[in-house]
Amino acid sequence: MDKFAAEIVNDTVARVLVTPSLAWVRDNLGGEWIECKKDGSVRGCYPGPGYTYDRVNDLFVPPPAEPDGPPRPS
Repeated sequence: MDKFAAEIVNDTVARVLVTPSLAWVRDNLGGEWIECKKDGSVRGCYPGPGYTYDRVNDLFVPPPAEPDGPPRPS
């Protein structure tokens, strides 16, 4: 079963990929990758680029909503 992995750069999500395993992305792409789930059942929510990774609480935090835009999903 495929997994989702978020690449973390300076505590910010750079990209999210579908992968056969976390080991595969770590071994083949390098960098820091952590598991995420589409349903948000781990780490609070499903992240996208620009989300912050809160290491203390092990959660993804959405970026602030644009002043004139719709609220971001949580």
